[in-house]
Amino acid sequence: MTTLYRIEIDRSLCSGFGACADEAGDAFRLENGIAVAVATSTDPRVLDAADACPMGAITVTEVVDQAA
Repeated sequence: MTTLYRIEIDRSLCSGFGACADEAGDAFRLENGIAVAVATSTDPRVLDAADACPMGAITVTEVVDQAA
């Protein structure tokens, strides 16, 4: 079993600080001053990225992938 992390960004809260991209650059990037993320990731650093967001705009949910 593999743990997947589902990533959601509340674009109305994101101020484009970029702390998420600093923490997990494979999963997050900034576009036009707003964070954009992959839909899911297996990289646990996305949890640190969510914690690093000063606006609390990132929600990460752990999902166990039974197929992997």
